[in-house]
Amino acid sequence: MTDPPSRLSWMQPIPAPRPLPDGYDRHDPKAAEQRAALAMVLDGLDLVSVGYRGLVDGLVALGRTDIPLARLAEGHVDALRILAQAERQPVTDVWYGVWASRSQQTGLRAESVPDGLRIDGTLRFASGAGVLDRALIPVWLPDGSHLLLDLDVTALPVDPTVWRTAAMQASRSYELTVADVRVGRDAVVGKPDFYLGRPGFFPGGVGVAACWAGGAARVLDLLRARHPRPTDAQRLRLGRMRTELVAAAAVVRSAADVVDRPDLITDLQQLATEARAVTAEAARRLLAEARLVTGPAGLALDDGISHAVCPLVCPGVAIG
Repeated sequence: MTDPPSRLSWMQPIPAPRPLPDGYDRHDPKAAEQRAALAMVLDGLDLVSVGYRGLVDGLVALGRTDIPLARLAEGHVDALRILAQAERQPVTDVWYGVWASRSQQTGLRAESVPDGLRIDGTLRFASGAGVLDRALIPVWLPDGSHLLLDLDVTALPVDPTVWRTAAMQASRSYELTVADVRVGRDAVVGKPDFYLGRPGFFPGGVGVAACWAGGAARVLDLLRARHPRPTDAQRLRLGRMRTELVAAAAVVRSAADVVDRPDLITDLQQLATEARAVTAEAARRLLAEARLVTGPAGLALDDGISHAVCPLVCPGVAIG
């Protein structure tokens, strides 16, 4: 299913948003509510075994539904696709994430010990902390190589106080600090350096950009609903927003089509960088027009618009 009759774009039909539970609190959902919402938005949506074009369209739909929730859903799907690439079965009936940030030289270190690995360090942007059951986490060894671990994260200590922005607050992207945590060798996924060396690493960035494109579509949905009879000036700006959305949707779909044809590409990093950069810039321009369309009243007084704009506008959180 794509756009409702009043389409956002005829050139790039945008997948319709996914259903959410009645009364779902987008601003401050409880962990149980987020788990139920994840189950609903992903119900009947196979994003693990499909090609990248199918993955991108599904992630656009999730972004158009709710960006923080899409971030968690994308992480779960990405984890399952990574495990499939490693030919490893996931733990069943759990929610996964991928916690791989090395922001400002942070990250987790590992040393071999007789019974497995000892892990220390700080990891930022652990999205879904308190919601997810497990996460794929790369850890770095003294020789500079890394291992990917499949870990139960329900008991790991996280610090929610370091997250000072309202952007993506509902994604629960907290900071994790561990000292002398022991894990068995059976937690290792794939061979050494598997996580960064796998063919799917850079194309994963195309999936993140697809969530941004979907988030941009949600902003346009809300503005059209708030301004059903736009002035001439608003109509012009809404038209510019549609143009930017077409650019974002087209680039992530084009990138996905190329990834699905490995004979067409030799530099996946450049492909993903181009897709992310074009999508991010299109979303930034769309947001600039959105502020002018709706003005201070829409941004300050409309919960839906505020919730949709804030995750896209914060550099390094959703776009960047």
